[in-house]
Amino acid sequence: MSLCRGIISTLAFLFCQISHVPWLCTVASLTVAVILALFTAVVYGIADYSGGRASRTASSASVTLVGQSLSFAVIICLVAILGDPIASTHDLLLSAVGGIAGSLGLLAFYKAMSSGSMTVVAPITALVGTVVPVAWGLASGERPGVVAYFGMAVAVLAVALVTDAFGIHNVKTPLSIVAMAVTGGLCFAVIFIALDHTSPDAGLWPLLALRSVSVPLILVVVLSTKKPMVLRGPALKFALLSGLLDSLANGSYLFAAREGLLSVVAVISSLYPVSTLLLATKVDKEHLHKAQWVGVGCALMALVLVSAG
Repeated sequence: MSLCRGIISTLAFLFCQISHVPWLCTVASLTVAVILALFTAVVYGIADYSGGRASRTASSASVTLVGQSLSFAVIICLVAILGDPIASTHDLLLSAVGGIAGSLGLLAFYKAMSSGSMTVVAPITALVGTVVPVAWGLASGERPGVVAYFGMAVAVLAVALVTDAFGIHNVKTPLSIVAMAVTGGLCFAVIFIALDHTSPDAGLWPLLALRSVSVPLILVVVLSTKKPMVLRGPALKFALLSGLLDSLANGSYLFAAREGLLSVVAVISSLYPVSTLLLATKVDKEHLHKAQWVGVGCALMALVLVSAG
């Protein structure tokens, strides 16, 4: 059903570009944006799980460097193939800021994932990464529909429930891990906002600029730690997978932000802990409390409401 809806929405979007029907363009753009944002959330969640798994047996800095390097290589190839003209200085500088924030965010996030429970760290990061871009979008004058507002509130509730932010089960997480998770969320929020403010004509150049900054920064961190940089076995595989998926998710988010409102796209994209948690429960046998399962249900409800609004 979702695949059919995606195909129909995409065709409607293409048709409206040709026919120039305003209301059809608005509906189709929102629907395409939601689908792309949902895809972003799923892929981000799998990427975070992969990075977290790799960080359990290797340094988080090395895992981040390997993943980001592969992502950098993939984006270079895509930019060369597409042949888009170079973006403006404004777009490149914004993306560079996102690259700095992204490198710091991933280092903090993977460190937290390697030391704490994925079912706690991922949702905390997502909750912070959701609230900040939404607040920014609303402060910038974005005004989604009433139903979409309700869906956004349900989405924040969903992330809070899977995080156990209300302390229902008194999950004890060290303050240092919580601080790293929050730092990751703030940094990811900067990426969301920065990419949203780039020009649609910039193509994939913002992602290339982002990686051009983040990879050297992470390399400096790795060299300064004086720890082994070589990854082997499962750690290498998970690190490479996280990098590949991260580049795919960033690209999907970039196009989603260009099609829809930041306040809506950021909320849907920030539902990525759901896929991270589901993988953690199925593969690692981590236990979810009832409230967290309710949070998963709220996430699905939020998706429907935001799409309808």
